[in-house]
Amino acid sequence: MSAVDLKQPVVYYLTTTKGFKKQYNVKINWNDALPQINVTTNGGAAITSTDVYVPGNVAIDGQSVYGNYAGTTRIRGRGNTTWTFPKKPYRLKLDTKASLFGLPAAKDWVLLANYLDGMHTLNAVAMKAGKLLNMPYTNNIIPVELTLNNQYLGAYMLTEQVEVGTTRVNVGTNGTLLELDINYDDTYKFRSAAYNLPVQVKFPDLTNQAEMLPIQAQFEKLEELVSNASFPNNNYLDYISDESIVNYFIVYMLTDNEEINHPKSTFIHKTKTGKYTLGPIWDFDWAYGYEKSQVHFFSYNRPLFWSPPSGGTRFFSKFLADPKIKSLLKQRWSEFKANKMEELLTFVDDYTFVIEGARERDYQKWKRGNTNFKNDTKALKSWLQNRRAYLDSYIGSL
Repeated sequence: MSAVDLKQPVVYYLTTTKGFKKQYNVKINWNDALPQINVTTNGGAAITSTDVYVPGNVAIDGQSVYGNYAGTTRIRGRGNTTWTFPKKPYRLKLDTKASLFGLPAAKDWVLLANYLDGMHTLNAVAMKAGKLLNMPYTNNIIPVELTLNNQYLGAYMLTEQVEVGTTRVNVGTNGTLLELDINYDDTYKFRSAAYNLPVQVKFPDLTNQAEMLPIQAQFEKLEELVSNASFPNNNYLDYISDESIVNYFIVYMLTDNEEINHPKSTFIHKTKTGKYTLGPIWDFDWAYGYEKSQVHFFSYNRPLFWSPPSGGTRFFSKFLADPKIKSLLKQRWSEFKANKMEELLTFVDDYTFVIEGARERDYQKWKRGNTNFKNDTKALKSWLQNRRAYLDSYIGSL
């Protein structure tokens, strides 16, 4: 028996052995609304900045799937390029820590607008891949609909802010969280010596440039080993986790996330005495065969790393010159392909089914994406399957 879409009326006919026939009309009252987030700023104040918070209230209707919530908050814009689009992403800072959608209690939450992703799915698929690889601190994605000051804004994703904390990136009070990003707009930042990488210090919270110097020296020690002529025979893996390199590469290769080349939104963290670990993974707008014309799925058969290389390309691609990394990558990719890829494709079906109604409402608001959502789902799955075949050849040839 083939699958039936019970969101639409279905007619069944029952025929007895004596030829009597009876018609049954089946219609399920399907509530396709996602959890609703309603934010009201004090006095209806507009949110015009990625720096200045506006106070207000937030109410969440979990649609009987998640718990409801109501409280006071501050809200501001977020993002760099994404903030320039008509549909804006936001950052929530609750006045009191709270567990939203069953996630660990925190103050800081992000609302992703997905303006470049008309499917409202691509970041969720990447995070699912990270979870299937057991990558630490991979974000949870909760599909929601947002109303701001009584104006419906469409489909969003609620997720955790990438930050240090016992329930976020848990590197301890003396650990480090860095972000490599060519926007280079944080207060405490440095250009690395060997590859001129734009390194921003997200944690610890610094108060002067002198406090940054040991953090810079520590990162540049790793970078010097990677850039050295003695690489990979210089014990550089005493400073960075080989498992994290391989898992990070699998997610970024599978999704073709080109941000690693700039680099942008590329995080790396460590505890005080531990090795560097790549991640958490973040920002998959410029991925999945993305072209600058804001079209995805354009090409599935191009390598992750650019030629000619950019700053991030030169640093990260160097790891593929290590036979140990190549061997581990081949092993881990083979395991993922055999044991996890079908689960990822099933997730695409499940996630796109759940958000279909919200996606249609978002289209009516912003006219982004295609009107045939089912075709989009097929296109994404086809692209992932083709990408899998391409990576079989590419990784196998390393």
